[in-house]
Amino acid sequence: MAKETALTKAELTALAAVDGTPTQPEMLPEIKSRLIGLYLIERREWPNGPLWRTPKGDHRAKARK
Repeated sequence: MAKETALTKAELTALAAVDGTPTQPEMLPEIKSRLIGLYLIERREWPNGPLWRTPKGDHRAKARK
């Protein structure tokens, strides 16, 4: 099994806040870019739909709790 990429506390907090609703808090662009690049979050509706956690991102967010 591949080792998970380490996330900062700010990245983990931002990942946990992603809930798929239009009212979720804004996150810093560099954090959003990193989480998208790691396939932890995605947009379900392009180009401006709300962010959702991928299954991988959901696993990471739940493991944090």
